[in-house]
Amino acid sequence: MKTVKSISKQLFGEKYESIWKSLLASVILFFAIHAAELKLVIAPFILYLTSTFFTAGVMWQMLNGSRHIEAMQGMFMLPFENRNFVFSYASVLGTHTLITKTLLIWVLFFAVAAWNVFEIVVALLCGCMACFVASAAYLMFKKRNIVLPVIWAACILSQILIVRQSMAVLIISIVSIIGAMLYLFFADAYDFYHVTIAKKSARHIGHTGNILVYLVRYLMANKSYLINTVGLCAVAVFLPLLFGKFHGLNILPLGFAILCLNTPICTLLSCDPDFEQSIRVLPGQASRFYIWYCLFICFINGFIACIYLCSWQLINGGINVINIWIAVLFAMQSAILSATLEWVRPIRNWKTESDLWHHPRKYLVPLLMMLVAAFVSTWTPILWIWSVVLLFQCWALLYMTKRL
Repeated sequence: MKTVKSISKQLFGEKYESIWKSLLASVILFFAIHAAELKLVIAPFILYLTSTFFTAGVMWQMLNGSRHIEAMQGMFMLPFENRNFVFSYASVLGTHTLITKTLLIWVLFFAVAAWNVFEIVVALLCGCMACFVASAAYLMFKKRNIVLPVIWAACILSQILIVRQSMAVLIISIVSIIGAMLYLFFADAYDFYHVTIAKKSARHIGHTGNILVYLVRYLMANKSYLINTVGLCAVAVFLPLLFGKFHGLNILPLGFAILCLNTPICTLLSCDPDFEQSIRVLPGQASRFYIWYCLFICFINGFIACIYLCSWQLINGGINVINIWIAVLFAMQSAILSATLEWVRPIRNWKTESDLWHHPRKYLVPLLMMLVAAFVSTWTPILWIWSVVLLFQCWALLYMTKRL
């Protein structure tokens, strides 16, 4: 119990305030949707699929995080019972994932659609299964055992997508939980501990550094950042398939707004407080970093927007110069807003990387961009006004950064 309490306080806070915040947010979300009388018909397999793979993805982020590794290092200095530590660690991380992340998804599903008790129980079991299976798969990957986790995930996915029977999903969930717990029973606690091996530093003999090169190397060195960007590229390919069904509506700008949701890239300073401190303290670094950081985000967003436009042209056709103009405006505006928000209001007091990447602030820029997309879709002349405002923003930012 001491191990559970120690890890819980590291993740939930000294007084477990994260639990109460998540519960309060869930209650507000449920009653807000219920009051709006928004009702949809959702197939149960969609609920099971989301509960499983969303939870597994967040749990995988937690296991690969580095913030709580420092706490583990302190625990390993003291005597501990191996099996107790393994189950305590996996259970607390799973509980944190379910309460602070998956709970909001469950509330959203339960509020907009009608479900029976059995379907709700199966969905909850899918979330628990995802936590334990992700923990076991993480240890297998560390031991270079890649085939078994892939086959395991494929079996779960086939039961949810192909069989589509609640009883079959219940059985595979129970069997997977038992299998994962058996694997964790013989696991070594030190396998959860990972240390980043510092590569030999390259000596720079020039008089000036290239911040853009640093940002590109930072992106390539962090797999989670790169995977998120590749995932957005995949979304950009498939969005035209979905949006093509909305005939008679100019829904193309909405895709640009959705594709602005690149959380890791937009939290570069928040995730590395030491780097932020060095940027703010060293003279002349603030203006140089801010401009290049803004251009870096703009380049990433622009690249994803290009994929989106190419996919739209291949699937639906009709791309013209106006659409390319809109893509450039969205890439520039989202980059300016994201870089400014990260510089002015970086995220503080986060416990894990998962907390950082799922912070409510991540939705602020995409929501603003969706609002702009709504105006662009209904009134095209606003593009001229937006272009003038954007040019003024660029001039103002250049002027302000020179004074930093």
